[in-house]
Amino acid sequence: VDRTREVVAALAATAPEIRLVAASHGGIPKARNAALRAMAPDTELVSFLDADDLSPPGRFARDVAAFQADPAIDLVYSRIRFFDREDPEMLAPSATSRWVDARVIQLGAGIYRRALLDRVGQFDEEFISGDDTDFLLRIFEQGPNYVLSDEVAVFYRKNHGSITDNRRQVRQEFMKALLRRSRRQAQLGVPALPPRHFTGDHMAEVASWTR
Repeated sequence: VDRTREVVAALAATAPEIRLVAASHGGIPKARNAALRAMAPDTELVSFLDADDLSPPGRFARDVAAFQADPAIDLVYSRIRFFDREDPEMLAPSATSRWVDARVIQLGAGIYRRALLDRVGQFDEEFISGDDTDFLLRIFEQGPNYVLSDEVAVFYRKNHGSITDNRRQVRQEFMKALLRRSRRQAQLGVPALPPRHFTGDHMAEVASWTR
């Protein structure tokens, strides 16, 4: 039984910086848009963390310091660590876990200025799972002042049965995002994407993992 709502509500009762935003199920992009709409008016920096991912200790302090050091920065974008076995006490990959680091399209790998996200707009709710790809493409089309960090920002748990295991759907959604970008480029002349930032070098190794 998923007790996420109860757990978050209990945390929010003791920590004012935590808020529970409840919404009826309507898919991933609708949930992300609900979260964006629920941001406090004085929010300056934004990141994302999906339910099956983990945040390494010290990540936010490190990246927020980069924004404080340079007010012109719009985005700090880091690497993620794929893993398959968790240490539940440490909330991190276990000592026996397989893991591989990569810089990929993953919302949680970035911390974004609120003003940048305001320029981009909402997630496209016509997507099933490719809304993150589409959103990041639109972010980089804004020509943000960004910093690429080689540190790990997210521990990404590779679960069998997750939405990314539907390889056909993932490919279809990815191609849909690329098609929409090509149309924007033809119609609006959006800037070229930064070269060689995202790789698929990790894919064969991660795909070979079995439980």
